Amino acid sequence: MISQSMQQCVAPSPSARLKTQTTRTSRLLASSRGPRRGSVSTNDVLTRQRTVRVTANDQPRVPPLACPVALQPLDKAGYCAQTGLVYSPEDRIWNLTLGTSSKDGSGVNDIRQLVRQALPTELRGFLPESDTLGTSTFELPSVAFAYERGWRQGFARAGFPGPDAEFELAQKALLPRAAGGVLVDASCGSGLFTRRFANSREYRHVVALDFSESMLRQAKQFFLDESVPLDDVTFVRADIARLPFPEESLDGLHAGAAIHCWPNPPAAIAEISRVLKPGSTFCGTTFLNPQIPGLSKDQQQLASSLIRDVVGRRGFQYWDVGALEDLFASCGLVDFQCDIRRNFIFYSVRKPESFTKA
Repeated sequence: MISQSMQQCVAPSPSARLKTQTTRTSRLLASSRGPRRGSVSTNDVLTRQRTVRVTANDQPRVPPLACPVALQPLDKAGYCAQTGLVYSPEDRIWNLTLGTSSKDGSGVNDIRQLVRQALPTELRGFLPESDTLGTSTFELPSVAFAYERGWRQGFARAGFPGPDAEFELAQKALLPRAAGGVLVDASCGSGLFTRRFANSREYRHVVALDFSESMLRQAKQFFLDESVPLDDVTFVRADIARLPFPEESLDGLHAGAAIHCWPNPPAAIAEISRVLKPGSTFCGTTFLNPQIPGLSKDQQQLASSLIRDVVGRRGFQYWDVGALEDLFASCGLVDFQCDIRRNFIFYSVRKPESFTKA
């Protein structure tokens, strides 16, 4: 009888070594392929491992939503631990405007919201919540319906190159930092660009954000009509000057043909600066004021400011290049770049890597 220590010192025969090696290889392959029958090559195993890894990374992820009161993160159930407020989506749309939640999540606290809630969803837009024309106009269901059915096409007269060309400008500005991250399409309207961002598959998650419930419902319907996957898309109703995201949580933000409609652009840009991660980009398009022949740059900026003040009282504020650059700089955004075509401007800025709180 040979002891255990002696067994370890006895060299196995060549046939025994081959049998042992074959057994170990078979077990390795079997463990890699699971309970399936049949032979599996090493390439099959590696391919399966890569497939599992990609699938895990592609799992839908909820964007970093926040309570609009405390601007602190919501949990998966829509609960804010700091305020005790609860929010929940209706027909896949999160309403994260102020006054739309209660301590127990049973209802809303604002009488106007209660009246709107009593109306059929397709009629709520006929009771606009905004007091400014630039915002309330787009709350109307008729405008939401018409936006991509003639309204937006009229922008070509001002020099807008069209959605595809504008999308390419945005992608060039956003992708260096936002690829694989969370992108917000602010003032998304009917989702004209949201669908393009989602279809590109360049982002982990895309948020369609607008103050208009009618626009968001139209955007969601276009997604369904065009069979655009909704797994990595979230619809959020929110005020651009009170963005419901935690500080430094977004990888990029886009606002197409939007800033001229915002009631308070400085407050909105300050919010965008707050929620962007350092190094991330904000880009968008808007209308420029007409250039007055014979005026210097400073005179043109003064004239544009006067025009903006007068027209802005109606809710629309057209811009000039200097005013836009100054606005962004006042909120800590840098590296202003633009592409101008008649009264169209595409702009991009970024939050500095070294951004520090005041």
